[in-house]
Amino acid sequence: MVGLASARARARLGGCPKRPSEEDITVARALLSDPSITVEQIAERLVIAASTLYRYFSSGRSDLDT
Repeated sequence: MVGLASARARARLGGCPKRPSEEDITVARALLSDPSITVEQIAERLVIAASTLYRYFSSGRSDLDT
């Protein structure tokens, strides 16, 4: 357990990355409707990877039409 205690002391947490909440998805959908904001900027604002956004909006901005 010394290794885990050392990792925690350095603020290194294990486990899976956080999943976006329903609120995050709603915010992302609203931000995606603005063509001047990039997917990377939205991901940075929500503290998630751009690839995660693409997973939820697989067709990018065209998913917003549905």
